[in-house]
Amino acid sequence: SHPYAPSTLNIPHYVPNEKSTVELLFIAGGIMTALVGMSYAISRPLVSKNTTSTARFIWFAICGLMHCGFEGYWLWNRATIASQNDIFAQLWKEYAHGDSRYLANDELLLTLEIMTIFIWGPLCLTSAYYILRGSPKQYVFQMVASLCHLFSCSLYFIMDLPEAKHCVSSPIYFYIYFLGFNSPWIFAS
Repeated sequence: SHPYAPSTLNIPHYVPNEKSTVELLFIAGGIMTALVGMSYAISRPLVSKNTTSTARFIWFAICGLMHCGFEGYWLWNRATIASQNDIFAQLWKEYAHGDSRYLANDELLLTLEIMTIFIWGPLCLTSAYYILRGSPKQYVFQMVASLCHLFSCSLYFIMDLPEAKHCVSSPIYFYIYFLGFNSPWIFAS
């Protein structure tokens, strides 16, 4: 038995998280704060005094690190995440309340994540690099990365929004986890 929707979803070897939702949200917030702080510290001496350039560097650096790191973890461990309790597995199991496809063998999701990890992530990191260098190439890479985000997030939402059957029937999981955690890639890119 598992707490995900739909209840008929087959999740072999599921083990509940050891940490509470609140603990996991604090951990996720701490990781994001560290990434923002690290990105800001790197950008400070290298990016012009332009606040927009600093913000863009931070955004694309975090996107690249999230795509290649956190989502890369999911790709390499997707078959066993449900049975694991390391911190990243617990974060993915918590997030799966908003989209249980991350604990199932969903081919569309797998395809989107492979593109995100191997194309979008490096595009974002390349954008961040060119922002640091002050190169005009930054704009081309930002545009391509942003269009990729718009494409994949739109497809991600379109494939599940009509029924939202992979989301636990709680407004928190739907509005915050499913919509809120994914919308920045549409609006900020």
